[in-house]
Amino acid sequence: MASPPRPLSWERRAAVWDAAFAVVRAHLRGAGLREVSTPVRVAAPAAEPYIDPIAAPPGWLATSPELAMKRLLCRGSGPVFQLSHVFRRAERGDRHSEEFHLLEWYRLGSSLAAVERDVEVIVADVYAAAAEVLEHDEHHVAPPRRWIRTSFFEVFAATAGVVLRGDEDDAGLRAIVSAELRAAVWDDRPGPLTDRDPEVRTLAAWTAVFSAWSDAKLDPWLLGQVGVGVHLGEFPAGLAALAERDMQGGRAIAHRVESHVCGVELANGYRELRDADEQRRRFAAVHALRAALGEPALPTDEAFLSELASPGLPVCTGMALGLDRLIMLACGRTRLDDVTLALGAP
Repeated sequence: MASPPRPLSWERRAAVWDAAFAVVRAHLRGAGLREVSTPVRVAAPAAEPYIDPIAAPPGWLATSPELAMKRLLCRGSGPVFQLSHVFRRAERGDRHSEEFHLLEWYRLGSSLAAVERDVEVIVADVYAAAAEVLEHDEHHVAPPRRWIRTSFFEVFAATAGVVLRGDEDDAGLRAIVSAELRAAVWDDRPGPLTDRDPEVRTLAAWTAVFSAWSDAKLDPWLLGQVGVGVHLGEFPAGLAALAERDMQGGRAIAHRVESHVCGVELANGYRELRDADEQRRRFAAVHALRAALGEPALPTDEAFLSELASPGLPVCTGMALGLDRLIMLACGRTRLDDVTLALGAP
């Protein structure tokens, strides 16, 4: 039996990260994207119900470069990418850190397939770069042999036994999900699921059902895809986040995709929402949900909304990939601490 993987030496860590940076830049620059660098401290973070920013008065440490990069796109930057440090409060664990590297990029056009292909190339290139550095390491593993793209709706139906329409309200979801999911999500205690605001209840229901289903059904399903990378696309409209959504074949679809390797979520992409009024409504719904959760209020990025309205965001798709997780997997490790270049928590 092989021994448990040991942390990489500092020399090997430096070599792997250097090689990973090089191949990522080579691919994206070769594809015609321009590298940019936006501020780490921002006036207003992107509003997420369960992602908490770290205060850095008079602003916040960025949880993602997303809104800043979209403002560049609005101003005519053309396709861009960034390797950025991002910060998320209280995210700690083997696969989580309060500070990590987010690789984010945007292509012009509406094809999610293009950014999915980028993920496949970047994963293969980082695995190959790690293999070159770790040629005698017994824990080094092979990259996915192939990739598949499947629909959230199909996997949900196959694993939870429920056919979703995608735009159910909280009562509709509660009525159709399995008893197992119902018990995991609705306990009738005071909170966002019992809020007076129907939008709060519905957003809370979708996020809670997604979380409970992921833990109970999706994660085991993904682990069963041995040697196969998975793009999970066609999300329900109720989980659109910052993606465009529409009706297709009687389903309310969000143009969103998550990419997974070895059961680990690596990347999240959207066909980006371009409607400033709809974006404001979604931010307001998130703020209301955060209030119902008792979370501190966050400012709205009015500068972003203003530029989204005019001059406007070109048709584009974006992807964000956790580089620390990818390097961890490429090195055959199970903890970020085994590969990180962090010299110690503050």
